[in-house]
Amino acid sequence: MRSVGTLAKNRFRPWLTWVALATIWCAALLDQVWIFSLLLIAWVIFDLRTGESLFIQRITRREQPVTYWIILLSWIAFAVLWLVYPS
Repeated sequence: MRSVGTLAKNRFRPWLTWVALATIWCAALLDQVWIFSLLLIAWVIFDLRTGESLFIQRITRREQPVTYWIILLSWIAFAVLWLVYPS
């Protein structure tokens, strides 16, 4: 069990998540769809490194390989489409 002091130290530990969330808000407010492409590519890289994807539920490369690869290919396709055809 963590003490209260430890919890306060780790409060902003996931700084990369905060940066991504701020980036999504800026992209949406500034109508810059291409930024979503970069975030999707980062998501694909993370999923490849971990071997699982968290989309509605946890999908692992080992247990559901077809679903896992379809999800990753979908993120790649959306990223390419939004880079090639921005709104």
